[in-house]
Amino acid sequence: MTDHTDTEQEITRLTGEVERLENEIHRISNKLNNEGFLARVPAAFIEKEQKKMAAFLKDQARLKEKIAALGVA
Repeated sequence: MTDHTDTEQEITRLTGEVERLENEIHRISNKLNNEGFLARVPAAFIEKEQKKMAAFLKDQARLKEKIAALGVA
């Protein structure tokens, strides 16, 4: 029974992390879709935000795979 509880807790933790990443991705996406913002900031900042968003997307996909694997187990 403890293994099942541990698995549920891990899924809950991972789901929370996926949601946090989703919020970050949404926040960065809003910035990058705002023409006024893009006109004001340096290109290096835009590139940094794009890289950050790509990393968040990759992490989010990895966590979703872990959740799926735990759900099947």
